[in-house]
This record gives sequence, structure tokens and C-alpha cells, in this order.
Amino acid sequence: MFGVFVHVVGDAINNIGVIASALIIWKAHGEARFYADPAIGVFISVMIFLTAWPLTRNSGRILLQTAPSEIVPDDIKHDIEMIPGIESVHELHIWRLDQRKSIATAHVVVDGRTVKSFADKAKVIMECLHAYGIHSATLQPEVRPDRSEPESLSTSVSVGSDAGAPTRRRPDNGSNCHMLCGSQCGGMRCCTSIQAS
Repeated sequence: MFGVFVHVVGDAINNIGVIASALIIWKAHGEARFYADPAIGVFISVMIFLTAWPLTRNSGRILLQTAPSEIVPDDIKHDIEMIPGIESVHELHIWRLDQRKSIATAHVVVDGRTVKSFADKAKVIMECLHAYGIHSATLQPEVRPDRSEPESLSTSVSVGSDAGAPTRRRPDNGSNCHMLCGSQCGGMRCCTSIQAS
């Protein structure tokens, strides 16, 4: 909406500039009067550039899905991890959908005993995100493996000659997923796994 306003005001000023240039050329005498048209043309060009640059920059940030400058993802991650029952957060992505609306996605690691009440925790997480100006989010709950086992075994299909071999998963350090990807994910998955020896 701001872009439309700038465009309308810019057009009005441009029209006034053209009329002023014509009046100067018509009413003034001497050779200098003919410089009015290029001078006003340069002024109009500079004005168009100065008003278009912020709009172009903001639109580019939206298209590149950058996080809003006023939001610090580490602060949000810290606040979410302070919620009782939430053990860690990773794959937190925040971006602008338009000039006013920010959205987010996150993987939220919860204890196996509290996974049934994730809907309640999701409400608290959404309130936390809402406080930061994020009004739409997709949350993926993940259950932390049993802490009594330093590593948990799973059989996941991976790309390569060892496909289908049991893999040993590293314990979570806040950056690894606990949900195994399917065979289609291959090298694109966020999880790291170590082949069982």
C-alpha cells in the first residue's frame, strides 16, 4: 500500500514539475530558460530513484525470505527452550510473507512423556512467537530418544552402497533431527548419522 501511495504522490509532483518547467520556458526570457526542462527532469529522476530504492530493497528482502531485521532468532529459540517440557529447538526459520506478516517453522524436541500434551505446548510457543510479531508458524514435534542410551539404533535407508544398513544416531546437541527421513531425502536431510560398525 505504501508503494501505491508513493507512486501517486510521485506522479503528482512529476506533473507539477513539468508544468513549472513549461511556465519557466514560456514566461522567462534568455537562453538560460531552456535549462529548466533538463534541471526538472534530473530532479524528477533523483526523486523517483530515492523513493523506489527503499521499496525495491524491502521487496527484495521479502523475495529472498530474509528474517525481519527487528527479530533475533537466537532470542526466540532461547525463549522457546525456557518453556517447561521443551528440550531444544532447531531448524528455526523465520521470514516475511509480506511487509507486515512474518511466519516461522521450527523443529521442537520434547521429552517422550510430554509428547501427548504437545498441543498445549504449541499454544505457549505460539504465544511466544506472537510476542515477537510472528503470527503464523508450523511446528514439528520430535521426541528425544531415551537418555539412558547414549546412541539409539535405527534402520534408515541412506544413499550409497550401505543402503538399509543399521545406522547409529548421535545424541542430540540441539542441531540434529530425531525424526528419520524417508529414502527420498537422501543427502538433503538435516540429520547426521554414523554407520554402525
